[in-house]
Amino acid sequence: MSLHLRYAAISDRGVVRQGNQDSVFAGPHFIAVADGMGGMAAGDLASAIVINTVARLDVPPPPDSVVDELADAVADANRAIRRAVADDPQKEGMGTTLTALWFDGEWFNLVHIGDSRAYRLREGGFEQITVDDTYVQMLVDEGRITAEEAEVHPQRSLLLRALGASEVEPAFQTIKGVPGDRLVLCSDGLSGPVSDAEIARTLQNAASPQEAAEVLVQQALDAGAPDNVTVLVADVVAEDPGEQRQFIGGAAADARLAESDTAVLRAVKEAEESGPEAESETTEPQPKARKKGRVWRTILATFIVLALVAGGGVWWARTQYFIGVSEAGTISLYRGLPFEVAGYRMAWLDIDSDRPAADAVDSVESDLESGIAVGGFEEAEREFNELVDPAAANDQLDPLCATAGGTEASPAASKDCRDD
Repeated sequence: MSLHLRYAAISDRGVVRQGNQDSVFAGPHFIAVADGMGGMAAGDLASAIVINTVARLDVPPPPDSVVDELADAVADANRAIRRAVADDPQKEGMGTTLTALWFDGEWFNLVHIGDSRAYRLREGGFEQITVDDTYVQMLVDEGRITAEEAEVHPQRSLLLRALGASEVEPAFQTIKGVPGDRLVLCSDGLSGPVSDAEIARTLQNAASPQEAAEVLVQQALDAGAPDNVTVLVADVVAEDPGEQRQFIGGAAADARLAESDTAVLRAVKEAEESGPEAESETTEPQPKARKKGRVWRTILATFIVLALVAGGGVWWARTQYFIGVSEAGTISLYRGLPFEVAGYRMAWLDIDSDRPAADAVDSVESDLESGIAVGGFEEAEREFNELVDPAAANDQLDPLCATAGGTEASPAASKDCRDD
C-alpha cells in the first residue's frame, strides 16, 4: 500500500529578530527545514541556497541508491555555500542546519545536521527522531548533564556540525511510515521556547497539519520567540489527499535572495559539468601566501578544535584571552578564541576601547584582525592597555607606531605617534 503526505508549513521571523534566516520546503515527496546562522555573514542566504538545492528531490525516490542521491544533493548544497563564500569572503562563517525527509510512499529517508529537529507522534507516543549536533547533547550522551539541564544550559545553541564547513558529516537514517503518523520538522525557534510536552499536546489535539502548525508557531510567539520560528507538520495518510502545492517559505522565498542564490547554484552546476579540476579552481578560494610565523596558528587552532570536541571545551575557551578588532573597528579585549569552531564564534567581548585598529601600522593591524593571543587576564589587560594607551604604560614606545624593526609608522597612524 502506497501512503501519502498531507502537510502544512509556517515560517515566522519571531518577536526579536529583524530578519528571517530560516527556510522551509514542503512537497508530496520531500520536506525540509533549514536554520541559517552567521548574522551579518548571511545565514539567510545559506539556508536559502540549501533549501533551493535539495528541493529538487521532491520526486518519487529511485528504487535503489536513495541515500547516495540524498547525500549528493546535500553535498551540492554545501559546495554552493562554499562557492558563495569564495565569491564574497565577507560571508565566511555563514552556515545552516538541515533536517529533511524523502518519502517513497512507505519509507522515509532522513538526513540531518545541526539542531533543527524531527519529531514523530505515533498512536499517542511522542519522540524526537533526530539527535542534536550540539555541545550540550554531547554532554548528555556522555552522562555529564541531564536532558533537563541541557534545556537551560547557557551553551545549548553551540553547534558542533552544520552545513557551510569545508567538510560535513550529516546523519542518515531510514524510518518506516505508518498511517496516522504525524511528523514535525522545526527550527530551534520552536524547540527552544516550547517544551516537548507542549509540542506533543498540540499535535495530539490539532485536527489538521495546518492547525497544528499555526498553534505551535503561536505558542513560540507567546513565549517570546527570541529566534525565527519555522514549523512543518506532515501527516501520513492512506488516502490520496489530492493535488497539493509545493510550499517554500522563509529566506528561501525571499525575492531579495533569489538572484544571488540562483547565480551561486548556476556557478556550482557549471563547475560540476566542467569536471573535478575546474570545480576545485572555481568553488574554493586560492590560498594566500602566509608568513612562516603564522603556521603555529593553524596547528594551535586544530589542536584546540579537537580539544573542544572532546568535551569541556566551552568552559576552557572562556579562560582564554585575545586582543582583536570589534565590529566598530576598535581595539578590544576578548575572552575566548580568535576563530570559529563548527561555525560558532567562541568569543565574548570583555573590554572595548575608543582607539581604532586602523591607527596601527599594517603588521600590527593584521595581527589584530587575526587575534593576538595573550595569557591570563592580568597579562591580557596589560598588553591591551599598552596597545590602547602606550603613554600610560610606562612611557614605552607605542606598539601601534612602529614595527619590530623600528620603521616609521604609516601616515594614517602618525597623528598618534608624536614624541612627548
